[in-house]
Amino acid sequence: MKAGSGVRMATGNGENSYAANSRLQEKAILETRPVLREAIEEVYKSLSDRRSMIVVADLGCSSGPNTLRVVSEVIGAVQFYTRKSEEERRAVEVQFFLNDLPGNDFNLVFRSLEELEDLGGKETQPYYVAGLPGSYYRKLFPFRSVHLFHSSYSLMWRSKVCMHHIVCNVIIMS
Repeated sequence: MKAGSGVRMATGNGENSYAANSRLQEKAILETRPVLREAIEEVYKSLSDRRSMIVVADLGCSSGPNTLRVVSEVIGAVQFYTRKSEEERRAVEVQFFLNDLPGNDFNLVFRSLEELEDLGGKETQPYYVAGLPGSYYRKLFPFRSVHLFHSSYSLMWRSKVCMHHIVCNVIIMS
Protein backbone atom coordinates (compact mmCIF):
# COMPACT_ATOMS: atom_id res chain seq x y z
CA MET A 1 0.00 0.00 0.00
CA LYS A 2 1.32 3.42 -0.94
CA ALA A 3 2.00 5.89 1.89
CA GLY A 4 -0.93 8.22 2.29
CA SER A 5 -3.44 5.97 0.59
CA GLY A 6 -5.74 3.26 1.79
CA VAL A 7 -7.94 3.39 4.86
CA ARG A 8 -9.99 6.51 5.42
CA MET A 9 -13.04 7.52 7.37
CA ALA A 10 -16.54 7.70 5.84
CA THR A 11 -17.13 11.25 4.64
CA GLY A 12 -20.10 13.53 5.15
CA ASN A 13 -22.32 13.63 8.19
CA GLY A 14 -24.54 10.59 7.61
CA GLU A 15 -25.22 7.67 9.94
CA ASN A 16 -21.94 5.87 9.14
CA SER A 17 -19.71 8.93 8.92
CA TYR A 18 -16.84 9.82 11.21
CA ALA A 19 -18.80 12.91 12.26
CA ALA A 20 -21.57 10.69 13.66
CA ASN A 21 -19.30 7.98 15.12
CA SER A 22 -16.43 9.69 16.89
CA ARG A 23 -17.43 9.70 20.58
CA LEU A 24 -14.25 7.87 21.64
CA GLN A 25 -12.10 10.50 19.95
CA GLU A 26 -14.19 13.26 21.55
CA LYS A 27 -13.59 11.71 24.97
CA ALA A 28 -9.81 11.68 24.36
CA ILE A 29 -9.87 15.35 23.32
CA LEU A 30 -11.84 16.31 26.44
CA GLU A 31 -9.59 14.26 28.75
CA THR A 32 -6.44 15.86 27.36
CA ARG A 33 -7.84 19.41 27.57
CA PRO A 34 -5.51 20.34 30.49
CA VAL A 35 -2.46 19.21 28.50
CA LEU A 36 -3.58 21.25 25.48
CA ARG A 37 -4.18 24.33 27.64
CA GLU A 38 -0.76 23.95 29.25
CA ALA A 39 0.89 23.64 25.82
CA ILE A 40 -0.95 26.76 24.59
CA GLU A 41 0.17 28.66 27.70
CA GLU A 42 3.81 27.72 27.03
CA VAL A 43 3.54 28.80 23.39
CA TYR A 44 1.79 32.03 24.44
CA LYS A 45 4.52 32.86 26.97
CA SER A 46 7.22 32.18 24.37
CA LEU A 47 5.87 34.80 21.95
CA SER A 48 8.13 37.80 21.87
CA ASP A 49 6.14 40.33 19.87
CA ARG A 50 3.14 42.26 21.12
CA ARG A 51 1.43 41.40 17.85
CA SER A 52 1.91 37.68 17.33
CA MET A 53 0.57 34.65 15.55
CA ILE A 54 0.25 31.14 17.00
CA VAL A 55 0.26 28.45 14.32
CA VAL A 56 -1.49 25.16 15.10
CA ALA A 57 -1.63 22.07 12.90
CA ASP A 58 -4.24 19.37 13.46
CA LEU A 59 -2.86 16.27 11.74
CA GLY A 60 -5.49 13.80 10.60
CA CYS A 61 -8.32 16.16 11.53
CA SER A 62 -11.01 14.22 9.63
CA SER A 63 -14.33 16.06 9.65
CA GLY A 64 -17.09 16.72 12.10
CA PRO A 65 -17.46 18.10 15.60
CA ASN A 66 -14.06 16.96 16.94
CA THR A 67 -12.24 19.14 14.45
CA LEU A 68 -14.14 22.14 15.75
CA ARG A 69 -13.66 21.04 19.33
CA VAL A 70 -9.87 21.28 18.96
CA VAL A 71 -10.13 24.67 17.21
CA SER A 72 -12.50 25.90 19.92
CA GLU A 73 -10.28 24.65 22.76
CA VAL A 74 -7.23 26.41 21.32
CA ILE A 75 -9.13 29.65 20.73
CA GLY A 76 -10.54 29.51 24.27
CA ALA A 77 -7.10 28.94 25.78
CA VAL A 78 -5.52 31.78 23.79
CA GLN A 79 -8.40 34.07 24.81
CA PHE A 80 -7.90 33.12 28.46
CA TYR A 81 -4.17 33.89 28.42
CA THR A 82 -4.73 37.09 26.46
CA ARG A 83 -7.23 38.33 29.07
CA LYS A 84 -4.99 37.12 31.90
CA SER A 85 -2.12 39.27 30.61
CA GLU A 86 -4.22 42.26 29.60
CA GLU A 87 -1.65 44.63 31.04
CA GLU A 88 0.61 43.61 28.14
CA ARG A 89 -2.14 44.36 25.60
CA ARG A 90 -0.87 41.56 23.40
CA ALA A 91 -2.77 40.94 20.17
CA VAL A 92 -2.50 37.24 19.35
CA GLU A 93 -4.03 35.70 16.26
CA VAL A 94 -4.31 31.97 15.67
CA GLN A 95 -3.70 30.22 12.33
CA PHE A 96 -5.01 26.65 12.05
CA PHE A 97 -3.95 24.16 9.43
CA LEU A 98 -6.41 21.28 9.31
CA ASN A 99 -4.64 18.36 7.68
CA ASP A 100 -6.05 15.12 6.38
CA LEU A 101 -5.89 12.98 3.27
CA PRO A 102 -7.32 14.60 0.13
CA GLY A 103 -10.40 12.36 0.37
CA ASN A 104 -11.48 14.13 3.58
CA ASP A 105 -14.72 16.09 3.37
CA PHE A 106 -13.10 19.51 3.85
CA ASN A 107 -16.32 21.13 2.58
CA LEU A 108 -18.16 19.76 5.63
CA VAL A 109 -15.37 21.09 7.88
CA PHE A 110 -15.56 24.58 6.41
CA ARG A 111 -19.38 24.65 6.51
CA SER A 112 -19.27 23.70 10.17
CA LEU A 113 -16.95 26.64 10.95
CA GLU A 114 -20.04 28.84 10.81
CA GLU A 115 -21.33 27.03 13.91
CA LEU A 116 -18.12 27.89 15.72
CA GLU A 117 -18.43 31.53 14.74
CA ASP A 118 -22.04 31.60 15.96
CA LEU A 119 -20.97 30.19 19.34
CA GLY A 120 -18.03 32.55 19.77
CA GLY A 121 -19.85 35.83 19.29
CA LYS A 122 -17.97 39.08 18.82
CA GLU A 123 -15.45 38.36 21.61
CA THR A 124 -13.75 35.55 19.70
CA GLN A 125 -9.98 35.59 19.36
CA PRO A 126 -8.97 36.40 15.77
CA TYR A 127 -8.34 33.12 13.97
CA TYR A 128 -7.82 31.78 10.47
CA VAL A 129 -8.44 28.26 9.22
CA ALA A 130 -6.92 26.59 6.17
CA GLY A 131 -7.35 23.05 4.90
CA LEU A 132 -4.13 21.24 4.11
CA PRO A 133 -4.79 18.03 2.20
CA GLY A 134 -1.94 15.58 2.09
CA SER A 135 -0.26 12.75 3.90
CA TYR A 136 1.89 13.45 6.94
CA TYR A 137 4.24 10.79 5.58
CA ARG A 138 5.66 13.73 3.62
CA LYS A 139 6.82 17.12 4.79
CA LEU A 140 3.81 19.44 5.06
CA PHE A 141 5.29 22.61 6.58
CA PRO A 142 8.40 24.73 6.27
CA PHE A 143 11.01 24.37 9.01
CA ARG A 144 9.93 25.92 12.34
CA SER A 145 6.67 27.30 10.97
CA VAL A 146 4.28 25.58 13.41
CA HIS A 147 4.11 26.16 17.16
CA LEU A 148 1.88 23.25 18.07
CA PHE A 149 0.91 19.97 16.41
CA HIS A 150 -2.24 18.18 17.52
CA SER A 151 -3.31 14.72 16.51
CA SER A 152 -6.11 12.62 17.90
CA TYR A 153 -6.40 9.00 16.87
CA SER A 154 -4.63 9.44 13.56
CA LEU A 155 -1.02 8.63 14.42
CA MET A 156 -1.97 4.96 14.63
CA TRP A 157 -1.80 5.05 10.82
CA ARG A 158 1.73 6.51 10.96
CA SER A 159 3.68 3.28 11.11
CA LYS A 160 3.36 -0.13 9.54
CA VAL A 161 4.87 -1.54 12.75
CA CYS A 162 2.00 -2.47 15.06
CA MET A 163 1.04 1.01 16.28
CA HIS A 164 -2.57 0.37 15.30
CA HIS A 165 -3.53 -0.72 18.82
CA ILE A 166 -2.20 2.42 20.54
CA VAL A 167 -4.91 4.91 21.48
CA CYS A 168 -3.62 8.41 21.81
CA ASN A 169 -4.21 12.10 21.69
CA VAL A 170 -0.88 13.75 20.96
CA ILE A 171 0.09 17.35 21.49
CA ILE A 172 3.58 18.30 20.35
CA MET A 173 5.11 21.73 20.68
CA SER A 174 7.86 22.71 18.29
